[in-house]
Amino acid sequence: MRCQCFVVLLGTAVSAIVPNVSIAPGVDMPMLALGAARASFTTCSVQDGVEQWLHLGGRHIDTANDYGTQPDVGRALKAAGLPRQDVFITTKIPGPIGRQAAIDMIEKTSLPQLGLDYIDLVLIHFPCTSNQDFPNKCGDKNREERLATWEGLRQLQKEGKIRAAGVSNYNAEQVAEIINIGDRPAVNQVEWHLGYHNETLLTSMKRWGVTLEAWASLAGPTASMAGHSGISLGDPRLKQVADKYNASTAQLALRWCAHKGVVPVTATCNKDHAQGDLKAFAFDIEEADIAVLDHLNPEISMPVVV
Repeated sequence: MRCQCFVVLLGTAVSAIVPNVSIAPGVDMPMLALGAARASFTTCSVQDGVEQWLHLGGRHIDTANDYGTQPDVGRALKAAGLPRQDVFITTKIPGPIGRQAAIDMIEKTSLPQLGLDYIDLVLIHFPCTSNQDFPNKCGDKNREERLATWEGLRQLQKEGKIRAAGVSNYNAEQVAEIINIGDRPAVNQVEWHLGYHNETLLTSMKRWGVTLEAWASLAGPTASMAGHSGISLGDPRLKQVADKYNASTAQLALRWCAHKGVVPVTATCNKDHAQGDLKAFAFDIEEADIAVLDHLNPEISMPVVV
Protein backbone atom coordinates (compact mmCIF):
# COMPACT_ATOMS: atom_id res chain seq x y z
CA MET A 1 0.00 0.00 0.00
CA ARG A 2 1.25 3.51 -0.67
CA CYS A 3 0.14 6.58 1.24
CA GLN A 4 -0.18 10.11 -0.02
CA CYS A 5 -1.31 13.13 1.95
CA PHE A 6 -3.93 15.69 1.10
CA VAL A 7 -4.44 18.97 2.89
CA VAL A 8 -7.89 20.46 3.36
CA LEU A 9 -7.90 24.23 3.73
CA LEU A 10 -10.53 26.35 5.42
CA GLY A 11 -9.79 30.03 4.86
CA THR A 12 -6.06 30.44 5.31
CA ALA A 13 -5.61 27.84 8.06
CA VAL A 14 -4.88 24.17 7.60
CA SER A 15 -7.84 22.33 9.14
CA ALA A 16 -7.05 18.70 8.43
CA ILE A 17 -4.12 16.71 7.19
CA VAL A 18 -5.28 13.16 6.54
CA PRO A 19 -3.26 10.58 4.63
CA ASN A 20 -4.70 8.64 1.73
CA VAL A 21 -4.11 4.94 1.23
CA SER A 22 -4.15 3.33 -2.21
CA ILE A 23 -6.70 0.50 -2.02
CA ALA A 24 -6.99 -0.34 -5.73
CA PRO A 25 -5.49 0.89 -9.00
CA GLY A 26 -6.35 4.58 -9.24
CA VAL A 27 -8.40 4.55 -6.01
CA ASP A 28 -7.05 6.46 -3.00
CA MET A 29 -9.07 6.36 0.22
CA PRO A 30 -8.76 8.91 3.06
CA MET A 31 -7.49 7.17 6.20
CA LEU A 32 -10.22 8.54 8.45
CA ALA A 33 -13.95 8.09 7.91
CA LEU A 34 -17.07 9.35 9.61
CA GLY A 35 -19.36 6.39 10.23
CA ALA A 36 -23.04 7.05 9.56
CA ALA A 37 -24.67 4.41 11.74
CA ARG A 38 -27.70 6.13 13.25
CA ALA A 39 -26.95 4.84 16.77
CA SER A 40 -23.70 6.84 16.76
CA PHE A 41 -25.52 10.19 16.51
CA THR A 42 -27.26 10.83 19.80
CA THR A 43 -27.36 14.64 19.91
CA CYS A 44 -27.73 15.49 16.23
CA SER A 45 -29.23 14.02 13.09
CA VAL A 46 -27.10 11.90 10.78
CA GLN A 47 -27.51 14.52 8.07
CA ASP A 48 -26.30 17.32 10.35
CA GLY A 49 -23.38 15.22 11.58
CA VAL A 50 -22.26 14.40 8.05
CA GLU A 51 -22.67 18.01 6.88
CA GLN A 52 -20.55 19.22 9.80
CA TRP A 53 -17.83 16.65 9.02
CA LEU A 54 -17.67 17.77 5.42
CA HIS A 55 -17.67 21.45 6.41
CA LEU A 56 -14.74 20.86 8.76
CA GLY A 57 -12.71 19.15 6.05
CA GLY A 58 -13.59 15.47 6.45
CA ARG A 59 -13.79 13.75 3.09
CA HIS A 60 -14.69 10.12 3.81
CA ILE A 61 -18.20 8.97 4.78
CA ASP A 62 -19.04 5.36 5.70
CA THR A 63 -22.66 4.22 5.52
CA ALA A 64 -24.55 0.98 4.80
CA ASN A 65 -27.86 -0.28 3.49
CA ASP A 66 -28.47 -1.86 6.90
CA TYR A 67 -27.95 1.49 8.65
CA GLY A 68 -30.87 3.05 6.83
CA THR A 69 -28.88 6.29 6.53
CA GLN A 70 -28.00 6.40 2.84
CA PRO A 71 -30.74 9.02 2.24
CA ASP A 72 -29.36 11.13 5.12
CA VAL A 73 -25.87 10.96 3.62
CA GLY A 74 -27.27 11.82 0.20
CA ARG A 75 -29.00 14.94 1.54
CA ALA A 76 -25.82 15.98 3.38
CA LEU A 77 -23.73 15.58 0.23
CA LYS A 78 -26.16 17.71 -1.74
CA ALA A 79 -26.25 20.39 0.95
CA ALA A 80 -22.44 20.49 1.22
CA GLY A 81 -22.14 21.15 -2.51
CA LEU A 82 -18.63 19.74 -2.80
CA PRO A 83 -17.27 18.42 -6.11
CA ARG A 84 -18.13 14.72 -6.33
CA GLN A 85 -14.51 13.66 -6.78
CA ASP A 86 -13.53 15.37 -3.52
CA VAL A 87 -15.62 13.08 -1.29
CA PHE A 88 -15.02 9.36 -0.77
CA ILE A 89 -18.21 7.37 -0.12
CA THR A 90 -18.27 3.86 1.31
CA THR A 91 -21.47 1.85 1.63
CA LYS A 92 -22.27 -1.77 2.37
CA ILE A 93 -24.72 -4.36 1.10
CA PRO A 94 -25.98 -7.21 3.28
CA GLY A 95 -24.24 -10.42 2.55
CA PRO A 96 -24.25 -12.82 1.09
CA ILE A 97 -27.21 -11.98 -1.16
CA GLY A 98 -26.07 -13.29 -4.56
CA ARG A 99 -24.88 -11.70 -7.78
CA GLN A 100 -28.05 -10.15 -9.15
CA ALA A 101 -29.33 -8.99 -5.77
CA ALA A 102 -26.04 -7.18 -5.18
CA ILE A 103 -26.30 -5.44 -8.54
CA ASP A 104 -29.94 -4.53 -7.98
CA MET A 105 -29.33 -3.16 -4.49
CA ILE A 106 -26.62 -0.78 -5.67
CA GLU A 107 -28.41 0.31 -8.84
CA LYS A 108 -31.94 0.55 -7.46
CA THR A 109 -31.37 1.52 -3.84
CA SER A 110 -27.90 2.78 -2.88
CA LEU A 111 -27.15 5.02 -5.86
CA PRO A 112 -30.60 6.70 -5.88
CA GLN A 113 -30.62 7.18 -2.09
CA LEU A 114 -27.13 8.66 -2.11
CA GLY A 115 -27.94 10.77 -5.17
CA LEU A 116 -24.76 9.60 -6.89
CA ASP A 117 -23.72 8.19 -10.25
CA TYR A 118 -21.06 6.00 -8.67
CA ILE A 119 -19.87 4.86 -5.24
CA ASP A 120 -16.20 4.79 -4.32
CA LEU A 121 -16.22 1.61 -2.23
CA VAL A 122 -18.86 -1.05 -1.62
CA LEU A 123 -18.38 -3.72 1.05
CA ILE A 124 -20.20 -6.99 1.65
CA HIS A 125 -21.33 -6.25 5.20
CA PHE A 126 -21.26 -9.78 6.66
CA PRO A 127 -19.91 -13.15 5.49
CA CYS A 128 -23.02 -15.03 6.73
CA THR A 129 -26.69 -14.84 5.91
CA SER A 130 -27.29 -14.40 9.62
CA ASN A 131 -24.93 -11.89 11.18
CA GLN A 132 -25.32 -13.83 14.43
CA ASP A 133 -23.04 -16.47 12.89
CA PHE A 134 -20.12 -14.30 11.84
CA PRO A 135 -17.22 -14.56 11.59
CA ASN A 136 -16.27 -18.06 12.68
CA LYS A 137 -19.53 -19.98 12.50
CA CYS A 138 -20.21 -19.56 8.79
CA GLY A 139 -18.24 -22.59 7.70
CA ASP A 140 -18.68 -23.35 4.02
CA LYS A 141 -22.46 -23.05 4.03
CA ASN A 142 -22.45 -19.53 2.55
CA ARG A 143 -19.29 -19.83 0.45
CA GLU A 144 -21.01 -20.00 -2.93
CA GLU A 145 -23.33 -17.14 -2.06
CA ARG A 146 -20.36 -15.07 -0.86
CA LEU A 147 -18.53 -15.57 -4.12
CA ALA A 148 -21.67 -14.89 -6.16
CA THR A 149 -22.20 -11.64 -4.26
CA TRP A 150 -18.56 -10.76 -4.91
CA GLU A 151 -19.11 -11.38 -8.64
CA GLY A 152 -21.97 -8.88 -8.54
CA LEU A 153 -19.71 -6.20 -7.08
CA ARG A 154 -17.05 -6.88 -9.67
CA GLN A 155 -19.64 -6.52 -12.42
CA LEU A 156 -20.68 -3.16 -10.99
CA GLN A 157 -17.03 -2.14 -10.93
CA LYS A 158 -16.62 -3.05 -14.60
CA GLU A 159 -19.65 -0.90 -15.40
CA GLY A 160 -18.26 2.08 -13.49
CA LYS A 161 -21.02 2.04 -10.87
CA ILE A 162 -18.46 1.44 -8.09
CA ARG A 163 -14.73 2.14 -8.01
CA ALA A 164 -13.61 -0.56 -5.58
CA ALA A 165 -15.08 -3.63 -3.87
CA GLY A 166 -14.35 -5.04 -0.45
CA VAL A 167 -15.70 -6.99 2.50
CA SER A 168 -16.56 -6.45 6.15
CA ASN A 169 -16.32 -8.71 9.19
CA TYR A 170 -14.53 -11.41 7.18
CA ASN A 171 -11.96 -13.63 8.84
CA ALA A 172 -8.78 -14.68 7.03
CA GLU A 173 -10.30 -17.88 5.66
CA GLN A 174 -13.22 -16.00 4.14
CA VAL A 175 -10.92 -13.45 2.53
CA ALA A 176 -8.82 -16.35 1.23
CA GLU A 177 -11.86 -17.60 -0.71
CA ILE A 178 -11.57 -14.49 -2.88
CA ILE A 179 -7.78 -14.65 -3.02
CA ASN A 180 -8.04 -18.27 -4.22
CA ILE A 181 -10.09 -17.27 -7.28
CA GLY A 182 -7.35 -14.83 -8.26
CA ASP A 183 -9.01 -11.69 -6.93
CA ARG A 184 -8.51 -9.41 -3.93
CA PRO A 185 -10.84 -7.32 -1.78
CA ALA A 186 -9.69 -3.72 -1.59
CA VAL A 187 -10.71 -3.45 2.09
CA ASN A 188 -11.76 -5.63 5.00
CA GLN A 189 -13.60 -3.60 7.67
CA VAL A 190 -13.60 -5.26 11.08
CA GLU A 191 -13.86 -4.42 14.76
CA TRP A 192 -10.51 -2.95 15.78
CA HIS A 193 -9.63 -0.75 18.75
CA LEU A 194 -7.15 -0.58 21.60
CA GLY A 195 -9.06 -3.14 23.62
CA TYR A 196 -9.59 -5.61 20.78
CA HIS A 197 -7.28 -5.95 17.79
CA ASN A 198 -6.59 -9.13 15.85
CA GLU A 199 -2.92 -8.79 14.90
CA THR A 200 -2.92 -12.17 13.12
CA LEU A 201 -5.71 -10.97 10.84
CA LEU A 202 -3.82 -7.73 10.17
CA THR A 203 -0.72 -9.70 9.18
CA SER A 204 -2.75 -11.78 6.72
CA MET A 205 -4.39 -8.73 5.20
CA LYS A 206 -1.04 -7.00 4.73
CA ARG A 207 0.38 -10.10 3.09
CA TRP A 208 -2.48 -10.13 0.57
CA GLY A 209 -2.51 -6.37 0.01
CA VAL A 210 -5.92 -5.87 1.62
CA THR A 211 -6.40 -2.67 3.61
CA LEU A 212 -7.83 -3.27 7.08
CA GLU A 213 -10.40 -0.75 8.25
CA ALA A 214 -11.61 -0.32 11.84
CA TRP A 215 -15.15 0.01 13.04
CA ALA A 216 -15.49 0.94 16.73
CA SER A 217 -12.02 2.49 16.53
CA LEU A 218 -12.72 4.50 19.70
CA ALA A 219 -14.45 1.54 21.38
CA GLY A 220 -17.79 3.31 21.67
CA PRO A 221 -21.28 1.77 21.86
CA THR A 222 -20.76 -0.54 18.87
CA ALA A 223 -17.84 -2.27 20.59
CA SER A 224 -20.00 -2.89 23.64
CA MET A 225 -22.74 -4.36 21.46
CA ALA A 226 -20.17 -6.72 19.95
CA GLY A 227 -19.31 -7.95 23.41
CA HIS A 228 -15.73 -6.67 23.56
CA SER A 229 -14.41 -4.35 26.21
CA GLY A 230 -12.58 -1.27 25.00
CA ILE A 231 -10.04 1.02 26.57
CA SER A 232 -11.90 4.01 27.98
CA LEU A 233 -10.80 7.34 26.59
CA GLY A 234 -10.68 8.43 30.22
CA ASP A 235 -8.19 5.71 31.14
CA PRO A 236 -5.22 7.39 32.91
CA ARG A 237 -2.78 5.01 31.21
CA LEU A 238 -3.97 6.26 27.83
CA LYS A 239 -3.94 9.87 28.99
CA GLN A 240 -0.34 9.56 30.16
CA VAL A 241 0.79 8.61 26.66
CA ALA A 242 -1.47 11.21 25.00
CA ASP A 243 -0.04 13.99 27.18
CA LYS A 244 3.42 13.17 25.87
CA TYR A 245 2.26 14.21 22.38
CA ASN A 246 0.01 17.07 23.52
CA ALA A 247 -2.88 15.11 22.07
CA SER A 248 -6.28 13.98 23.25
CA THR A 249 -6.81 10.32 24.03
CA ALA A 250 -9.17 10.07 21.04
CA GLN A 251 -6.47 11.48 18.76
CA LEU A 252 -3.98 9.00 20.18
CA ALA A 253 -6.32 6.04 19.60
CA LEU A 254 -6.98 7.10 16.00
CA ARG A 255 -3.30 7.76 15.31
CA TRP A 256 -2.41 4.34 16.76
CA CYS A 257 -4.78 2.72 14.25
CA ALA A 258 -3.30 4.59 11.32
CA HIS A 259 0.29 3.92 12.48
CA LYS A 260 -0.48 0.21 12.17
CA GLY A 261 -1.91 0.69 8.68
CA VAL A 262 -5.53 0.39 9.82
CA VAL A 263 -8.06 2.97 8.64
CA PRO A 264 -10.16 4.22 11.59
CA VAL A 265 -13.86 5.07 11.42
CA THR A 266 -15.09 7.60 13.97
CA ALA A 267 -18.45 9.23 14.68
CA THR A 268 -19.46 12.36 16.59
CA CYS A 269 -21.95 15.21 16.71
CA ASN A 270 -19.53 17.36 18.71
CA LYS A 271 -17.75 19.95 16.58
CA ASP A 272 -14.68 20.11 18.80
CA HIS A 273 -14.35 16.33 18.81
CA ALA A 274 -14.72 16.21 15.02
CA GLN A 275 -12.03 18.86 14.58
CA GLY A 276 -9.77 16.97 16.96
CA ASP A 277 -10.28 13.70 15.11
CA LEU A 278 -9.35 15.36 11.82
CA LYS A 279 -6.10 16.61 13.38
CA ALA A 280 -5.11 13.17 14.68
CA PHE A 281 -2.45 12.84 11.99
CA ALA A 282 -0.48 15.92 13.02
CA PHE A 283 1.94 13.84 15.12
CA ASP A 284 3.73 10.50 15.05
CA ILE A 285 3.88 7.93 17.85
CA GLU A 286 7.21 6.46 18.90
CA GLU A 287 7.54 2.70 18.53
CA ALA A 288 8.03 2.26 22.27
CA ASP A 289 4.66 3.91 22.88
CA ILE A 290 3.04 1.83 20.14
CA ALA A 291 4.18 -1.24 22.07
CA VAL A 292 2.63 0.14 25.26
CA LEU A 293 -0.67 0.82 23.48
CA ASP A 294 -0.63 -2.61 21.83
CA HIS A 295 -0.58 -4.30 25.22
CA LEU A 296 -3.13 -2.24 27.13
CA ASN A 297 -5.84 -4.32 28.77
CA PRO A 298 -9.28 -2.90 29.55
CA GLU A 299 -8.69 -3.05 33.29
CA ILE A 300 -10.01 0.37 34.31
CA SER A 301 -13.72 1.08 33.87
CA MET A 302 -14.46 4.76 33.25
CA PRO A 303 -17.03 6.64 31.16
CA VAL A 304 -16.29 6.75 27.43
CA VAL A 305 -16.31 10.23 25.88
CA VAL A 306 -16.87 10.25 22.12
